[in-house]
Amino acid sequence: MARWHTGIAALLVMVYHLPIIFGFHVPHAYLAVDLFFMLSGWVMAYSYEERIGQGMAFRQFALQRFARLYPLYGVALALGFSYALAKYLFGTPTTATLACIVPNSVMLPCMLDDTQNFPLNRPAWSIFVEVVINLGWYFVVRFGMRTMRWKFALHLGSVLLCWGTAYMVERFLRGYTPADVTEGLLRGLAGFSGGVLLFYCRKQAWILAYFAALSLAILLVFGLKGLSVELMLLAFVVMAFFPALLWLLAALRPAVLEGKISAFLGDISYAVYLLHVPLGLFLVNPLLRLVPGAGLAPTAIRAALFTGVLIAVCSLSYHRLEKPARRWLVARYGKPGRPMGAAAAP
Repeated sequence: MARWHTGIAALLVMVYHLPIIFGFHVPHAYLAVDLFFMLSGWVMAYSYEERIGQGMAFRQFALQRFARLYPLYGVALALGFSYALAKYLFGTPTTATLACIVPNSVMLPCMLDDTQNFPLNRPAWSIFVEVVINLGWYFVVRFGMRTMRWKFALHLGSVLLCWGTAYMVERFLRGYTPADVTEGLLRGLAGFSGGVLLFYCRKQAWILAYFAALSLAILLVFGLKGLSVELMLLAFVVMAFFPALLWLLAALRPAVLEGKISAFLGDISYAVYLLHVPLGLFLVNPLLRLVPGAGLAPTAIRAALFTGVLIAVCSLSYHRLEKPARRWLVARYGKPGRPMGAAAAP
């Protein structure tokens, strides 16, 4: 299945995080993160489950995930730290933000900052969730819990935990602050397990009825408690619309979405997701000076310039950083004589 939708989702998150450049943000574009988690489950099931079941060592699996995720993560973190350090020298940010480089450098959330667990690059919280779930999923598969019964049990359990928590706190779960790290893990687990289930049921249309039934049950329970219509709509998008979208795209495979542009969007999606915030921090003031004004025309020009620069940087990152670093790490630290397959995209 082409990964163009990961590129579109990453661009939506970009607009959501940078209203100062784009002049607006797409409401609830953060739901793209839940789509990423679902896609991750799909891709991991496709790329790794059979190999893990056949005895793939944890060291190999962890190395491939590290080689795929960390090189760009490290560069984006360094950019964010450089910006925060420069601001600190002029007396703007707190020392807690700078100190977060220590846990963040090993992909762990920082508990020192009051508002963000990854303050040096805000979107990175979902990469932490991705890593935790990937490592846990390896052992689930390795210990033989691979049947469809186990897959349904894992998904149902994660859905109950995720939306049960949303029921109790009466809002959509977050995951990006020190106070709600667990919420992010629950969002990730529900999406990831749903993606695994969708992959194995990609040729069975009845799986759409399963997701529809779950979403209707959630909406009914939320409605009986009198929770907000907004929360109910978000639940419908995550639990019904996203699964239906992925299943239909995989089943129909429209030719217009399978070409070079689609492949390109998929290739740069990870870089778009991780680089848009640090790049935006560095470029926002130069853009405002280069194209001053608050009208539609100057805003559109600034948005076009930033998007063009970001896409160029992300393409360069994919071809000059991500792919070479992945190959080098796997060749350098992989077991000699035993080839290791290409790592899955997030």
